Amino acid sequence: MAPRVVLRHLAGSRAGQTDEFPLGSWQALTIGRDAGCEVKYDPEREDLVSRQHCRIEAAPAEPPSFTLTDLGSRNGTFLNRQRVFSAVRLSPGDVVQLGAGGPEIEFLVEPWEGARPTRVAAPSRAVAGPTAGAPLPATAPAPPAGVGKATVERMLREQSRSQTRTFALIAVVALLAVLAGALAFYRSRGGMTVAGGAVPPNRIAQANTDSVVFFEVGWKLVDMESGRQLNHVYQPNAMKSQTGKVVPIIDGVGPFLPVFVLLPGAENIEPMLTTDEGEGRYKAIGGGHTGSGFVVSEDGFILTNRHVAATWHTRYNWPREDAAGLIYILDGNLEVKGRRAIGRNQFPAWVPSSARFILQGTFDQNSVRLLGRALKGKYVEGRNDYLDVTFAKNRVRVPSKLARVSDSIDVAMVKVDLPQKLRKVDLFDNYDAIKPGDAAIVMGYPGISPDVVAVAKSKDTFNPDMAAKVIPDPTISVGNVGRVIRGQEGAGEAVISTFGEVYQLTINSTGGGNSGGPVFDDHGRVIAIYTSGRSAIGDATISFAVPIRYGMELMGTTKVMQ
Repeated sequence: MAPRVVLRHLAGSRAGQTDEFPLGSWQALTIGRDAGCEVKYDPEREDLVSRQHCRIEAAPAEPPSFTLTDLGSRNGTFLNRQRVFSAVRLSPGDVVQLGAGGPEIEFLVEPWEGARPTRVAAPSRAVAGPTAGAPLPATAPAPPAGVGKATVERMLREQSRSQTRTFALIAVVALLAVLAGALAFYRSRGGMTVAGGAVPPNRIAQANTDSVVFFEVGWKLVDMESGRQLNHVYQPNAMKSQTGKVVPIIDGVGPFLPVFVLLPGAENIEPMLTTDEGEGRYKAIGGGHTGSGFVVSEDGFILTNRHVAATWHTRYNWPREDAAGLIYILDGNLEVKGRRAIGRNQFPAWVPSSARFILQGTFDQNSVRLLGRALKGKYVEGRNDYLDVTFAKNRVRVPSKLARVSDSIDVAMVKVDLPQKLRKVDLFDNYDAIKPGDAAIVMGYPGISPDVVAVAKSKDTFNPDMAAKVIPDPTISVGNVGRVIRGQEGAGEAVISTFGEVYQLTINSTGGGNSGGPVFDDHGRVIAIYTSGRSAIGDATISFAVPIRYGMELMGTTKVMQ
């Protein structure tokens, strides 16, 4: 019989069916809902499967070799329960799953002439097999001729005692092997084991402290045309009254007011930005903050929030001292046709990377640049002046660089370069199975937690000053998943979350600074990235986390079209 690939459908709408493809007649098999796929699924019945979900490729060899590649599917491709992000080797007997909880396919090659794992045979019921270390005959040996009855009984008693000692020795050796294996596993996980149920939070903290990092960040916004930093225009809070006396424009606030503009036909106001410094009056768009993150690869990749590592892609926090401001209302010629005062609660929910109004210098109609949405390239961009990582209970800061930023959710990835391998966390994408009431254990560095400072005496002749640095020591907060918030899409309708795709947590013992920290399940696996807290009614506080699947997307490439 000619060799062929057999795809046996184990679960899903096609369970019990098989597809067969003779070797040599194809090079690649595409699996998905598209009509052009070699292995097709019903578009209505299998909504976890992408149009072109994954591909199996054959390479000519003896025996032939096969690879599995995810084609940028929305819900991921899993090989033997592990999600794949690049081409992986495929062997007979492997099980491919199309999305967590989706259809399953067993990959087979018939007939197969390559090496297979040795099958463990079931013990025969007809003949008793030998016991290792103590071969036993099927029947007792016949006594030598001329031996009396007493001698035979003595020989049988001695044989029984010998067998008993042998069995006892085997049992002791087996028990020691089991204990040694358990001890090695216990030590490798920092004292954490998942066998037999939930892991105590203190064990989870102990096993993962070295993987949870502290961020210190300083950033600014830059005009890409001129390469200069962008500043927010401020004007004096003063005007002349009808009597010629100088009086405040807005009573009870500071000597300078931030200026905003309302463009013709626009609904939202924009800050008036300029590349000029206004003789020191204007305030730079940017700032500094702290945050948390966690190591996801031994070579130094770290996941955190987008608002921690690439802050210009999130809503801007206006300076606390600005209690009021002015809006300039512009006409179609960009001339000022009016202005009005606004309170702080009317400042816009503005994202710096989406800036639309820039002045090249001071305010003049000819110096105004109105920016649209850039489909290619960038008009403005944020830059981190420093993005420092410190590992738990260490003093030395490690500069890091921004590696990837999500364009749709509050997740970013950074990279540190160190000559040693780092300890990484275990990731677990349970997006399709998580439910309210599941355990949630958060680690990170909330700003409200008291600092511990280490002072080091200088050993540098050229810099004799002592160095004082905060020593990060992560906190642990324990709670549950209170609610799973996500949007849904279907034929002709959509359910949209106003807060994005998040897990709502019943954790109120952390806060700012913990952003980007890991959220563990009760088996010590990271299931989400802590992102924010919210307090709106009385003393009630809830917090939110981004599902880890969106962090895992940054660890590979994800196609959005085939």
